[in-house]
Amino acid sequence: MKHRGWSILCFILFFRTAIAKIPREYEEVENQDNMLFTVTEPYVLAYTYQMKHAFMLGTHFPDGANKTLKNLEMVAAEPITGCEPLLNEIYEPTVLIMERGDCSFTVKAMNAERAGATVVMVTDTNNYEFSTRQYYVNMIPDESLDRAAIPCVYIAPVTGRYFRDHLEEGGTIRLNIPVEKNYAPMVHHQKKAPWEVWPEEEHYF
Repeated sequence: MKHRGWSILCFILFFRTAIAKIPREYEEVENQDNMLFTVTEPYVLAYTYQMKHAFMLGTHFPDGANKTLKNLEMVAAEPITGCEPLLNEIYEPTVLIMERGDCSFTVKAMNAERAGATVVMVTDTNNYEFSTRQYYVNMIPDESLDRAAIPCVYIAPVTGRYFRDHLEEGGTIRLNIPVEKNYAPMVHHQKKAPWEVWPEEEHYF
């Protein structure tokens, strides 16, 4: 009887380990608890945006009074999918924006970290559309279970398209990430990106 009980316990442990190793590359979800970041430059993109933080894929943002990383430059990854060692030469705090697809999110995050990025930002501009809802991807590690030592976030495809277009035209983007949500009705009210719909607005549609 004891032998049978031990066998069942071993099977349960093996099954849980096997499930944890299944390569669930991504899963689409609609999140009500997205974090925020603010673009400070250029003026035409100077809004506050939503992002989904993939805490299982990388690290958390700093805590305390200095938790906002300020004046980071956004740069497009080379290659843009981030599936190979990056050609970017990074000399200052930088957010690397990458395209979803062609490899796991883990590979993208690890390549961004090795290149010297401060934050990796993933989007899917090949499948963007203007709509009343933006869906965010819950970025999950692959079967390696490797974890990057930098924060990893996912942004709406339509927002990623605006960012990539500006960068490809030779423009510069600087941002503060993350920022707290400001509930003030008038004074210092955050300018939400007009093409994004935040959770509290969804009941209008």
